[in-house]
Amino acid sequence: MKAHLTHLFEQALEQLKKDGLFSADTDVLPQINHTRDARFGDFACNLAMQLAKPAKQNPRVLAEKIIAALPASEHVDKVEIAGPGFY
Repeated sequence: MKAHLTHLFEQALEQLKKDGLFSADTDVLPQINHTRDARFGDFACNLAMQLAKPAKQNPRVLAEKIIAALPASEHVDKVEIAGPGFY
């Protein structure tokens, strides 16, 4: 499942590159981890935090753009933005 999620986030990043949000040479590997607390879901990804500084954008705003660019998947029920220290 982690590999599947990583692939989805990589696809979202590629779409955002095509949209001009990031340069084509932006090379960041999405980090997918199990959450420490099940109240916060099954997995967490810090891609927005990784990209916020290079993109000069607020991480929450960037997370919204990443979520909008994520391809649909029958294996994912819901994607939510959490604040810092959530997992």
